[in-house]
Amino acid sequence: MSDINRRTFIIATSAAALTLPHLASAAEVLQSSDPIAIALGYKAVAEDVDISKFPKRAGVAGAEQFCSNCALYKETAAGYGPCTAIPGKLVAGAGWCNVWVPIS
Repeated sequence: MSDINRRTFIIATSAAALTLPHLASAAEVLQSSDPIAIALGYKAVAEDVDISKFPKRAGVAGAEQFCSNCALYKETAAGYGPCTAIPGKLVAGAGWCNVWVPIS
């Protein structure tokens, strides 16, 4: 391994070591194919939500709804965090589900 490749590897693994414990200690990332995600209309990218099935996400008000500004979400690391509606899983801050609640 050359010095540049070794240096790049060390930097990348050090950065991952700082981030991964936060993700690993909380839970695994929720996949859109998970049954609870399907039931709640969860998508990791809010713009991917089918607004014909979930009209709450439609319009100007819906376009401003993201997990990151939901009262049930708390970001922990790297744009992901736990949601009280989906225990044991991490959701994307850029995501959305039908349980979205405004922060009061």
